[in-house]
Amino acid sequence: MGISSLGVGTGGIDTASMLEQIKSGEQTRLTPYTNLKSSYQAQISAWGKISSALSTLQKSVTTMSSDAFTKLNISTNDAFTATAGSGAIADSHEVTISQLATAHKLKTQPQTSADDQLGDGKAGTRKVTITQQNGSTTEVELKEDETSLNQIAKAINKEKGDVTATVQRTDDGYQLVLSSKTTGSDGKLSVKVEGDSSLAGVLDTSGGGQHIDDQGNVVNDSGKGDSMISVADAQDAKLRVDGSDYTRSSNNITDIIDGVTLNLKEVSENGKSEQLTLTSDTSAIKTSLQDFVKQYNALLTQTSSSSKYVQNETSGLDSEAVATQNSSSGALVGDSTLRSLVSEMRSTVNGVYGDAGADYASLADLGIKIDAATGQMTLDEDTLDEAIADNPEQIATMFTGRGGSEGLATTLGTIMTDYLGDTKTKSDGLIKSTTESLDSQTEIVQQQIDKTQKLIDAQVERYRVQFQNLDSMMSNFNSMSSQLTSLLSTL
Repeated sequence: MGISSLGVGTGGIDTASMLEQIKSGEQTRLTPYTNLKSSYQAQISAWGKISSALSTLQKSVTTMSSDAFTKLNISTNDAFTATAGSGAIADSHEVTISQLATAHKLKTQPQTSADDQLGDGKAGTRKVTITQQNGSTTEVELKEDETSLNQIAKAINKEKGDVTATVQRTDDGYQLVLSSKTTGSDGKLSVKVEGDSSLAGVLDTSGGGQHIDDQGNVVNDSGKGDSMISVADAQDAKLRVDGSDYTRSSNNITDIIDGVTLNLKEVSENGKSEQLTLTSDTSAIKTSLQDFVKQYNALLTQTSSSSKYVQNETSGLDSEAVATQNSSSGALVGDSTLRSLVSEMRSTVNGVYGDAGADYASLADLGIKIDAATGQMTLDEDTLDEAIADNPEQIATMFTGRGGSEGLATTLGTIMTDYLGDTKTKSDGLIKSTTESLDSQTEIVQQQIDKTQKLIDAQVERYRVQFQNLDSMMSNFNSMSSQLTSLLSTL
């Protein structure tokens, strides 16, 4: 039987198996590098999980240091609504709305058609200028064949200024309606036509527009001589807050009560005031603290898992063998950066904050106990409820600080920024620096793996060629043997 290529020949040499054994043996040269690469990748993955848990805790702390202690419940009122933002405090206010701010609106006298030319028909252009009391102007130029209501409205809207124009069909005819985009007296409109007396007779308005009484007569006021009719006068909002009178151009008012926006809806019924009440939302404090405990425990669980140490395997080893690290140990066991993070966090949450002599100055005072061994927190909700009901202001000071004294949330925020970085200042944290270093080391190890693999492949190829030559030589020996046997048989 002849020897097949890299197979088992008549000499009993299994070259294919030999080559596979050699290849397997050579591949073991990669083991230290692949183990090192796996270690780096495991550390990067562990830091990713810790970073995620830390980011979630950071959001919880941010909420706790801001919204949790500033969120307010706002009363429901008929004449207005209110929203509370930064700077708002728990308090009550008497509010009376005597007048709403409205935008000025004018309309022309009824016309028989929206497409009839209203100008004098003379060649050339005429200019229409619409001016608001705040100084804003909208100017359009019209040719002699561009003076219909539809054309005028189109030209005004094309300018995209502080006034809009529409053409409305009424029972009496077609009317051009001009509306200011600005509420209050600042948006009062005046209209002036130059170069066309006929069109001026339709549009010119400087006194706020004609006012028509219930009998259809023009009221004798500043707008009596105007060409256009007032649909809605430009008027400011008027209100009284806590005994003081205020006039504003908008129904959205932000500068009377600190941190509070008033949205005026209607005039107060019979001139009676309504009470705006802002009270602290203590439920937000409890919810925030519950979430803080949950997210802090999640972080400690992750850091404990990543730094867990399990004794190395030593069974079956002789005195000169080196034990390998137990695979059950955490990827970051012994990592100094992780130790520092956990140490700083645990030291901070065990601290005392707030004013000297305060009843609530530590987490323990709020019913939050911290296990000395694991660092895990447990919350006694009954104790927390009593503390919130008793003195929410002290709890706020404990977390957010006062004056130059930092609170618990502020201190934790600084630590987490050190490790996570700050997007506002575009600064990298310690975790990113650590993982970037691990990424660089992983790339170096991969380069060594690639280089070693090429050497292994070259070595295996040399053996393959040698075995192939051996196969060829054995094939020749077999052929010569067959020929000799055949020759001897003829003798």
